[in-house]
Amino acid sequence: MNKDSQSRHKKRGYLWWLVRILLGFVALLLIVLSITLLAGAKAKSDLKAKYPPPGAMVDVGGYRLHIFCEGRGSPTVIMESGLGDPSLLWELVRLGVVKTTRTCVYDRAGLGWSDLSPKPRTAENIVEELHTLLTNAGVAGPYVLVGHSIGGMYVRLYAHKYPESVVGMVLVDSSHEEQYLRFPAAAVKFSEQYAQQLEQQLKSLKPLAAMGFMALSPASVPVSDKLPKVTRETYQALFAMDTKSLETIIAEQKVSESNLVQVGAARITTMGNIPLIVLSAGQSELAPSANISPAVIQQEEQVWQQLQIELTMLSPQGKQVVASQSGHYIQLEQPQLVIDAIVQVAADARK
Repeated sequence: MNKDSQSRHKKRGYLWWLVRILLGFVALLLIVLSITLLAGAKAKSDLKAKYPPPGAMVDVGGYRLHIFCEGRGSPTVIMESGLGDPSLLWELVRLGVVKTTRTCVYDRAGLGWSDLSPKPRTAENIVEELHTLLTNAGVAGPYVLVGHSIGGMYVRLYAHKYPESVVGMVLVDSSHEEQYLRFPAAAVKFSEQYAQQLEQQLKSLKPLAAMGFMALSPASVPVSDKLPKVTRETYQALFAMDTKSLETIIAEQKVSESNLVQVGAARITTMGNIPLIVLSAGQSELAPSANISPAVIQQEEQVWQQLQIELTMLSPQGKQVVASQSGHYIQLEQPQLVIDAIVQVAADARK
């Protein structure tokens, strides 16, 4: 064998050795991935078994929504969460109100324990789903409706469509249909940029949730430390066990501005002569940065407070309470203030 033949033979041997190493590495990766996927699938299954819904799963037209009612008395309090939030965020308030009257929390479609909905996340669809849920679950009125953030808009639309069943309302730092029309342009642009960034972050998490990686480490899901430990762990488990929460947050975020327009088109100018308390955040959650100046933040806050005052005008009995120690999530930062407002409205509704 000449030297050229020997050289070619050595190269072929070297290349075959590299191929074998690469194939072994790929096989090892596939084994690790398979084991991880199996572990993730088991982790998702374990979480679902460990954290069953505390309330009833009610059919609303081929899919089910979760509603949890406790307590006795009338009127019945119904709590509506903010964008992308499960009913668990009401826990501190629910525990206080349930001592005084019947109290229900529910998960909008795709959130918490509820199934995904085949319908777009429009305000109209959300209100109709809630109405169907209450009817099918046998939760009769009269109701005191409590709504946080964009949930405040949903309960106002509900009361507008079904005024005979609503005898009181508490709005918790509620959204207003004209907010983006009246906020300074720089604040609207900042909000839109934030929403885009949030959507990209949530989309990047979907493959991890689908493969079960998040279920293997649910404690990594961020949640307020103000909630009870068991509630925090349940929140994390529900978020980590599948992709529906991620999908729903993205879907709700995408239509949030169009929902403002939809509610605005309803021309809601009155809730009737019912007890109404508007709880408003006393502290801004925005911090000055390169994208938003202190002056813009101040302008936005002034507009927000004016909108909150205007919400009180929906009823002759309307009044505002400013939560001086809270940002947007008053039900977490000053839950007793929310409890007191609900108890007061329910008591006034009984008179």
